[in-house]
Amino acid sequence: MLVPKVRAVILMVEDQDRALAFYTEKLGMETKQDAEMWPGSRWLEVAAPGAETWIALTAAQDFGTQPGQGSGGFTMAVDNVRQLYEELKAKGVDVEEPKEERWSTYLRFTDPDGHQIMVSERVTEGE
Repeated sequence: MLVPKVRAVILMVEDQDRALAFYTEKLGMETKQDAEMWPGSRWLEVAAPGAETWIALTAAQDFGTQPGQGSGGFTMAVDNVRQLYEELKAKGVDVEEPKEERWSTYLRFTDPDGHQIMVSERVTEGE
């Protein structure tokens, strides 16, 4: 049986409000869920508009870990990496200049909790 899709990426963060502001204000994502997980603990999900995969911004202390631990980096896709680069720079994100490879053009940046995020340009099938 093949896994049909990725449901979520879980990121351990220090400050959920700071992480929420970064992902919504800088990356344009939407809040999908913001609720109590158990007394004194918050479950927070964000996603790109229309996306099936969401990101849980989980308080690291609720799981006995440190921000940036217990989860890996991930890659997102856009139609125009250079345009995204300019938009992120204008919003004050410390983003690397786009790099061109045979397989795609991509850029990288790090969120406030040290998660490295790569964004690559979508490649049309057959290219």
